[in-house]
Order: sequence, then structure tokens, then C-alpha cells
Amino acid sequence: MLRTPIRTKFSKQLIRINDQICFAALGRREFGETIDRLAQASPQESTSTVFASNPYATRLHRKMEDIPAFAANSEQVELQMGVIAGCEHAIAYLKEIETFRAAVKPSPADGLKADAIEDRLLQKLAAWLGKAPVKGPYLTLGYLRLLRNHYGHVNEVKTSAFCKYIANHAHHLQTFWNNGRTDIGPLIFRMLPDGPLSAEACFAIMNLLRICIEEIDADFVRTLSVPDILEHMVAEVHERDKPRSNDPEWFPKRVRAAISGGYGEEPDAEPVRKATDAFLAARKKTSRSGR
Repeated sequence: MLRTPIRTKFSKQLIRINDQICFAALGRREFGETIDRLAQASPQESTSTVFASNPYATRLHRKMEDIPAFAANSEQVELQMGVIAGCEHAIAYLKEIETFRAAVKPSPADGLKADAIEDRLLQKLAAWLGKAPVKGPYLTLGYLRLLRNHYGHVNEVKTSAFCKYIANHAHHLQTFWNNGRTDIGPLIFRMLPDGPLSAEACFAIMNLLRICIEEIDADFVRTLSVPDILEHMVAEVHERDKPRSNDPEWFPKRVRAAISGGYGEEPDAEPVRKATDAFLAARKKTSRSGR
């Protein structure tokens, strides 16, 4: 199989956040020029006066001379919130595939423990695959998780845990991503938390989050096969459209289409038909015994 639908769901969300950051950067660039010009022309006038037709001007009500600095602070809030949201989606992805694997293919590795979700998943994947995957994407998510905490907790200085992580992994991460895997622009792992966040660095972070999810998903999906997910997909398709799932011709075709679209592999027709027939027979038996 090529991918999971879980990856697709969260990748779309990261693209959505990236698009919003792009739009915000476009607006800041265009409106920023206007703000600078108006602040120079009327520094003592209030926003309520200068933007009299704007219903939100009175909510801000600042002197125009203060607005350029206010805009710069606003940009940092927007960019940091974008990073926080993107990291939340990436962490949610890791948790969801971990839960999914335990549901469809339980194993002794499910009991492995680690404080950090990316470390725990790396340990489990090493057990499921028989060897450890490439660590770069997992270490990157560990770094970005700590960066999320740095912004979210409004830390003026890095925590000792973040400092230690940077000391141990920043050089490796810089080398890992600077080898042509993708363009990370101006992002320097060792220095990123110490200064203002630029739009370009934020774009690089969104790109890293998306690629990390794709590469981790490629590792994860190698631990599964169509038989592992077939029962789950049969139940999922039935839940989506219970009336049509009673059609013995439509049901297996829809399950095959769902697996193909979600996982990138076309399953054989006969095993799917057997699975849907067994599912409907079990439901029929349960219904009769219930009466």
C-alpha cells in the first residue's frame, strides 16, 4: 500500500494552514506599505479617525505612529499560531496512526512507552518493521513539538529540554534537510527559536511538517497489508451508507474503491466479496438473535 487516508486528512489541513499563512503574508505586505505611509503622514491621528469607515478601527484605537510596531507584533502572533496549529495537526496524525494500528493489527509493541509521541512511534515502527526507520523525520517532529511549546507557553528563553535537544540534534537535522530532500529556505535549526519568526521560515516549517508526515506514513503503511485493514474498511463503508451496503453487488465494489482511493492499492475482488458477505451474514444473524 502507498499511503493511509489518515495522512491525506492531515496533509490537507497543513496545506490549508500554509495557504492562510501565504494569504496573511500577502495582505501584510500590501497593507504594510499603506500603514507606513499613513503613520508618517498623520502620526498623532488615531486609527478611529484615519480609518473612519472601518468598523474595527475603534476597537484598536491607537495612534498611527504606534501601528507599524503593532503590525510587527501582530505578524509574530500570526506566524507563531500557524506553527502551533501545524504542529498540533502533525502530533494528532502520529496519535491517530498509533491508535489505528493497535485496533487493526494488535501487537506486543503496542505496550512500548516513551514520553514523546514521536519517540514512542519510532520504537514501535522499529519493532513492526524489524529495523529502525530513518530517524530524520521523527527527530524533526520532536524539534517542532518543542518549538510549538516554546511559542505556546510564551517562553522568553528556551527551556533546558529544548536547549538539550538543539545541542544533540540541530546539526544532524540541518545536514539531513540540506541534502536536497526539500528546500527549507532560511531555516536554521540552532538559531530559529532565538529571534523573530519570518514568513519564509514559517513556510519552511509547514513544508517540513507535511514531508515528515508523508515519510512517516510511508514507514507506517509498510507494517500493514490489505487483509489487515479489510475488516475495518468493510465496517467503515457500511457505516457511511447503511442502506446501500445491504446490496451484495454494490457493497464489495464500494469497499474496493475505498481501499484503492484511501491506501493506493487495488485489492483483489474475491477476498473483499467474502469479507462483505461475512459482514452482512453476521449482521443478519445478530438481528435475528436480537428479536
